[in-house]
Amino acid sequence: MALSKTQQKRLGSILGFMFNQEMPSDIVNELIQDGYVEVKGNGFKLTPKGLDEKNRLTTLAGLSINYKSEKKGPDNIGKPALKNETKELAK
Repeated sequence: MALSKTQQKRLGSILGFMFNQEMPSDIVNELIQDGYVEVKGNGFKLTPKGLDEKNRLTTLAGLSINYKSEKKGPDNIGKPALKNETKELAK
C-alpha cells in the first residue's frame, strides 16, 4: 500500500528526527505541535505517540525500522548476529 503525501512527509520527518538529521525548524515545530516530539532539556525526544506513528507508517510502507531500545526480549531476539556468533553457528 502506498503512503499518501501527508503520510510520506510525516514518516520522513520522524525518521529524519530519529537519525539526527538537520531539519528546518518548521518541520520540527510541526512534529512538536502534533505530539510526536517533545522538548527535553536542551534537546528533543520522540514521544510514545511518535513511536506509535513511526511504527504504523513504516508497517504501511512495508518497512521495519526500530531503535535498538525497541527490540523485545532479554536477548533481543532477531538482532543481527555478531561476527563471532556467525563463526560459531557455521561450525
